Amino acid sequence: MMASKKWSVMRKITVMFFTVMVLLTTNANAQQEPAAKLLRGIFNVVTSPIEVPKQARAYWIKGAQRTPHIIAWIVSGAVWGVVQGVKRASFGVWDVLSSPFAQPSNMTPNFLPEYVLQEWPVNPKSGR
Repeated sequence: MMASKKWSVMRKITVMFFTVMVLLTTNANAQQEPAAKLLRGIFNVVTSPIEVPKQARAYWIKGAQRTPHIIAWIVSGAVWGVVQGVKRASFGVWDVLSSPFAQPSNMTPNFLPEYVLQEWPVNPKSGR
């Protein structure tokens, strides 16, 4: 008997807590769709490993114009790609976790470009 009263009180406290949280996070000018934020977060978590070849290519293009030591540029780009991939995955997880809560309309994405495939490094000489 005592255990059921305890669970009943805990259930009421939990419901009240989440109700207050929802009411406090509601913003009158919230326009960013929670579904769009959720999808952006999932997409960024899934595609975060693409940052490694993307950054390696960017460093390769930049290094090819400066010095003949291309391997050093590719390796440093791959290391920077791992860092960027971890950052993109972390911000993706944050977007997924915070997607149910309203965001102000002037809020910008945490990580730019918003998606990994929006900007791809292009060689200025060949155009590819």
